[in-house]
Amino acid sequence: MPIAIEHKTHVLTVLNLKGGVGKTHASWLLASVCQERERRLLAVDLNAQGNFTSSFFPSADGKPGVECLFNPASEIESKALIRHTAFSSIDLIPSGPRLAPFDLSNQREWERADLHLSLVDAMRELRRDYDVIVFDCPPRLSLVSFAALCASDAVIIPMEAADWGAQGIMQVTAAIEYVQKHSNPSLRLLGYLVSRFKKARSYQRAYLSELQRQFGNLAFDTVLPDLSAFEQSVTNRIPITSYRRSSRAASIARAFVDEVERRLAGTSDSSFGRREECLQQTAAAVAR
Repeated sequence: MPIAIEHKTHVLTVLNLKGGVGKTHASWLLASVCQERERRLLAVDLNAQGNFTSSFFPSADGKPGVECLFNPASEIESKALIRHTAFSSIDLIPSGPRLAPFDLSNQREWERADLHLSLVDAMRELRRDYDVIVFDCPPRLSLVSFAALCASDAVIIPMEAADWGAQGIMQVTAAIEYVQKHSNPSLRLLGYLVSRFKKARSYQRAYLSELQRQFGNLAFDTVLPDLSAFEQSVTNRIPITSYRRSSRAASIARAFVDEVERRLAGTSDSSFGRREECLQQTAAAVAR
């Protein structure tokens, strides 16, 4: 059973400046477990490539998407942008190439027009309808990523257990501190999440140990291994907890969400019991 916490809508940003480190994958696992536990989740795709969107909707239908929230001339309400997926607990505000012209890179330009606050009012309105809202961000610190940080409660930074996978995290950490100081003092870093872990590669095992030593309690205990079942569930557009309910991939997804909830609740307890037991469960799942 998941940890029992006081009901509250949590708004999460998933962000790293390095592509291919598991940002969309972490968002997909959050959605998968929320579907299984009948917890209402809204995913907001902030990547103009629309990878998370295509995981649920394989072809574009021409309907407006998240770009409307950044367009000062748009009069479309945020609720009108929500798309219901084939899964009862998962809703989505989609993204696509039409977001690109609004994803500004000049920070002075967007701050002068307060565009970094574009998501704040919309999320304040939508919180009442969901248990979790997750922003799947692009691999850069552009307007949409800053807007996500301004509208979020917490940030998860996925990374690979390799030097190139860890590149960019200091810039993200600095961006979090900047947003805390200037726009969103309640924002907090939830932790660094090692994803796409390949146990057979000795350098990844060594780097994982160093990352856990360096980041201490900010390193997630749960490690997301590189499993074919994860990829297959996305390819088939079925959440892993439904696609292979009894698989170790599904068990790891549940352990990850349990730890997210534990960290949000600010307690060291987990659905497995104490932290040491959680570490043993995750290590065993990764080692199989």
